[in-house]
Amino acid sequence: MAAKGGGGAWKVAYADFVTAMMAFFLVMWICGQDQQVRKAVSYYFNDPLETSKIGTSKQPSRTGAVSDINSYGSVPERDSAALGQGRKSHTEWREKSGATRLVSQWVIADDKSLQYWQGQARQARTTAAASREVQEKQRPADQAAAHHLAKRLRNELVMEITGESKGLQQELLLEVLDQVNWVELAEDLLSR
Repeated sequence: MAAKGGGGAWKVAYADFVTAMMAFFLVMWICGQDQQVRKAVSYYFNDPLETSKIGTSKQPSRTGAVSDINSYGSVPERDSAALGQGRKSHTEWREKSGATRLVSQWVIADDKSLQYWQGQARQARTTAAASREVQEKQRPADQAAAHHLAKRLRNELVMEITGESKGLQQELLLEVLDQVNWVELAEDLLSR
């Protein structure tokens, strides 16, 4: 005769099911996050005890890691928005350039410089609205203004930043400035 209550074997199966569902939802949550969060989670699972900070190798102990980047760190709080200033970029997402953020902060740090570039942004809007490509509806006015202002930003700021430098120093500065997303900077100025 069977014992009353049917035994407890179902509890083991149910616990396995709940564990599998928790793992499934964790994986689904991670897949829905942006690249920075996925990297941070990857770093944690590669080195949960942070032993890399005490001199051991930063290389994953096995192949098949989620992230192919070997440096470790946490999700940067201020980089969660474009340019670190709390706005969303209209341009297609790509890995943020530190050079873009630094040039943006440099432009807005000085009130005189910021006022000048805001004036240039207003002028770019006016020029874009009167342009043939906007009149013929080949390009939206905001996009045309951003591209016009981006060209002006690049030309003027590159000359200003690299002005007195020569040789290797100038080449290094130009190399870094080549990584700046000028359209993103222009969109930021146009949105102010």
